[in-house]
Amino acid sequence: MEKVVVAMSGGIDSAVTAYLFIKEKRAVEGVFFILFDEPPNIELAKKTADFLRIKLHIEDLREDFKRYVINPFFERYKKGLTPNPCILCNKYIKFPALKRIADKVSANFFATGHYARVLKKNDKCFLLKGIDKKKDQSYFLYGINRLFLNQLLLPLGEYTKQQVKEIAQQAQIPSKVAEESAEVCFLKDKRYYEILKPASYGPIIEASTGKIIGQHGGIHLFTIGQRKRLGISSPYPLYVVKIEPAINAVYVDSKEKAFMKEFYVNQLNWLVEPETNSFTCDVKIRYAMNPEKAFVIIIDKDRVRVTFDEPQFAPTPGQSAVFYNDEVVLGGGIITETVQGF
Repeated sequence: MEKVVVAMSGGIDSAVTAYLFIKEKRAVEGVFFILFDEPPNIELAKKTADFLRIKLHIEDLREDFKRYVINPFFERYKKGLTPNPCILCNKYIKFPALKRIADKVSANFFATGHYARVLKKNDKCFLLKGIDKKKDQSYFLYGINRLFLNQLLLPLGEYTKQQVKEIAQQAQIPSKVAEESAEVCFLKDKRYYEILKPASYGPIIEASTGKIIGQHGGIHLFTIGQRKRLGISSPYPLYVVKIEPAINAVYVDSKEKAFMKEFYVNQLNWLVEPETNSFTCDVKIRYAMNPEKAFVIIIDKDRVRVTFDEPQFAPTPGQSAVFYNDEVVLGGGIITETVQGF
């Protein structure tokens, strides 16, 4: 009998993932990761495991999580970047830990409740978008080790979120299990800027004129495309269009100035090795957007230049750009700088 280790979060998605494997007559074991003090859903995960009658491993990963996710999260905000902790967690914490535990218990596969798919074709494995376009989470998985795809199972990629809810109801999985997790889990009910210590003040500059029109309380308070918390009166709506850490400045202007075509990406991870040094593909620069056509030029093994066919709103240093060929995730990396005319 094939054995699968499932990452259990206490939420409905991981519960249904484990349930589907049980229905397939596979041996299932769960694992709950303690990532920070007082994890809110550990009792829910235990309740789910008891309900499904599976063994639940408890793994304390707080030290690694702090080193690879929490500390970089705050350090990057201090540098005027906008990080994505979920991507860091998947790359450095969750998936390596799942692989390690699967090997330890002699499991054939490991699985999560992400809405994405793995396709095995001609002895190769590919990461694909989930069929539920509104819920597709392939964006968050581009950074994982591509060798993991050989053992990774993502059953929810074949379902919509509504179908998963219906399965949970029909299986009478306890209703409390159906809680959605927070985007930045370790912040709990706080905002990131409420935790960071006060930073040095600096100028707010109107990009089109170069004039200083205000002062800010720290570049960590801002991200590209932001409109709120600027504290400046203007005859037209102002948006953050650039952050310049070297001079501790925040540039603002009209929304049109936040649209850009060209940017650079570093810290690349390829799930499908490029066959040429330049190619056209679809690119996402944030989770909640439709992929847009772009031309990618490989500068070296860890840097590419991306040019959209049409300007896109707020490519943001620190966020990830993920490359797609239709449904297939090719890879991605971290946006490091944008090309602007000011």
